[in-house]
Amino acid sequence: MMTLSSHAERRCQNRGVRHDLVAAILQHADVDTVIGDDCRLLRVHRRTADALALDDRLARYAVIWSDTNARIVTVLPVHQGRRGRRYRKTH
Repeated sequence: MMTLSSHAERRCQNRGVRHDLVAAILQHADVDTVIGDDCRLLRVHRRTADALALDDRLARYAVIWSDTNARIVTVLPVHQGRRGRRYRKTH
């Protein structure tokens, strides 16, 4: 069972992200980035999303998960370029 914070619930409504998409991101997440404050960013890589062929938006959104509270803090779109660099791993 997934628990969303009130902030995450609002962001899902604002962005038109359904709960089944959030559940699919959690289930198939293959990118796990620690971002601080006991939180981690979970997302599905584009190639994995293409192979799964579940939803075309699967790779376009990410979930920030709180290990402390065991719930979703927020749901955000994944941006390419400089805007999205904060949550991408540097190689």
